[in-house]
Amino acid sequence: MDETWARRRNTVNTLLEGYGSLSVPQLLLSTTPDFYHQVLPESLGMAPRNREAFAQHAAGIFNVFDEFRMIPKSIVDDGPANMTVVHARMQGTLKGGAGEWINECVMMIQLSPNGTQVSRVTEFVDSAKALEMARKHAPENFDVNYSKLDGPMKTQKGGRNETTGSKSVTLLFGLGLAQVIMVIVLLYLGRGGRPLSF
Repeated sequence: MDETWARRRNTVNTLLEGYGSLSVPQLLLSTTPDFYHQVLPESLGMAPRNREAFAQHAAGIFNVFDEFRMIPKSIVDDGPANMTVVHARMQGTLKGGAGEWINECVMMIQLSPNGTQVSRVTEFVDSAKALEMARKHAPENFDVNYSKLDGPMKTQKGGRNETTGSKSVTLLFGLGLAQVIMVIVLLYLGRGGRPLSF
């Protein structure tokens, strides 16, 4: 096994385990001081975050869960670019008996030159689930910008028309999923069309 590959993989695993710890200090262990986090698609209106803002965002989300896990479904490693792409299932138990939470995301994780720290995460999320989280559970520092959304999606926390709102959510999810698929295809083609095995 390639030592640099193993180092990158260990760093990515530390990040994923940090999410599952529900501990902000644990989550930040593998991040660089100039860490940058962005949630996409941009239509959600979630501003990019530096390390401090990311810590506040994570604390707000962690506060609504009793238990949480980030379960990789697939991992693509691009050694020359020092980047790893993770398609993950996010699964947890919400506080207050609010039930189970299941979601998924694709994270493009940029590593430091030596592969021991995470310098940037660009995270494509399921738009419908992100909006549901904002409306129903309202974590602190979640920051969905409803003013960027069209039509019935502008109404926060309840009171929206489910029929027309569902169409907007479906469209947002479809666009986000198309972006994720395109990123995966481009990474695959960039590697010469060779699948990577782990």
